[in-house]
Order: sequence, then C-alpha cells, then structure tokens
Amino acid sequence: MDRREILRKIDHLRRSIKSNKLPKIYFIHGEFTDEEMNELYNNPKVKAMVSLTKGEGFGRPLLEFSLTNKPIIATNWSGHLDFLNREYTSLINGEVKQVHPSVVVENILLKESGWFSPNMAEIGHYLTDVYKNYKKYLEKAKRQGYYSRTNFSFSEMKKKIEELFEINIPEIAQQVELNLPALKKVELPKLKPVENE
Repeated sequence: MDRREILRKIDHLRRSIKSNKLPKIYFIHGEFTDEEMNELYNNPKVKAMVSLTKGEGFGRPLLEFSLTNKPIIATNWSGHLDFLNREYTSLINGEVKQVHPSVVVENILLKESGWFSPNMAEIGHYLTDVYKNYKKYLEKAKRQGYYSRTNFSFSEMKKKIEELFEINIPEIAQQVELNLPALKKVELPKLKPVENE
C-alpha cells in the first residue's frame, strides 16, 4: 500500500510542475541486503543523501552513507547529531510541532508527542546549493567521512564502551564459592506404627 501511495504522490508532484526539464526519479522500495545497500550508496548516480526525518533517533543509514564521502543534507534534530559534524554536513533548522491527531496510536504515539518540522526555505536552499556548488560540498563530505571512520569505527566504539564500563561498573561481578554454615542433623521423632484393623 505504501508503495502505491508514494508512486501516486510522485505522479501528482510531476504533473503539478510545469517544466520540460524535470529530473529522473528513481523509486527504490523493499528490503535490501548489506551488499545492495552498499551498491546503492556508492552508485555514481547517487550524489548526496537527504534525510528530513521528524525524529528517527540514531539513523544508521546516515552514518553508513557518510563513509561514501558524499554530501549529506539532514534535519538539525535527533540522534544523528551525535555523529554528523555540523561543519561538514548541511543541517536544516526547523521546530518541533505537536503530532497531528490522525497519527496518534494508543500507548505508542501519544497526542503530546512532537515531531520535527524542517524549514522549507532551507531545504530548497541546500538542495540548490549542493547541486550548483557540488565540489565545495564534496570536500566537506570527505571530511565527514574521515570523521566518521576515525570516531565511529568498531574499534573506537569498543574503546568507548570499555571506558563507560570502567566508569560505571568499576568491578565486574565475579562468581564466588558459596560457603554455608554446617547444619546440625535433624532427628525426626519416632512414630508409632499404624496397626491394621
């Protein structure tokens, strides 16, 4: 259903723009293997990643994509700010707005929840500027790629987790022998045998 809905929106958008120079739109849908994702990220037709997430959290695809040394345009909100360097990426400002009542799901998405709403003018600015000044953004993207590789590699993450363990769990629990005190033998009272009648 979501595939059909997205195709419908793409078609509606294309018909609403009066131009003979519309770019090609590649719509890729479904689950991908790690190899397929790597191939997609590194495809020469893929020039940048744009993520206008409302509050996705960590955002593993953004970290993976940063290793391609291609420009990233993302929202200036949520977990990906932990690894996207502001100097090397294009971050879109905006504001957190209360979710629309139609998306509320009991015990999952509360009516008091907020989603990030990116500034549309900034989106347009960065999309245009990255297209027109690609080399400038490519240089920044290479710096982001280096930053990601040196700070968020498996070995770096292992070091950081070990440091957190040392700070928060100074002594790892160890198995100890259980030594219970010796108990006196309990003597049960002798019962009289029951006679058969």
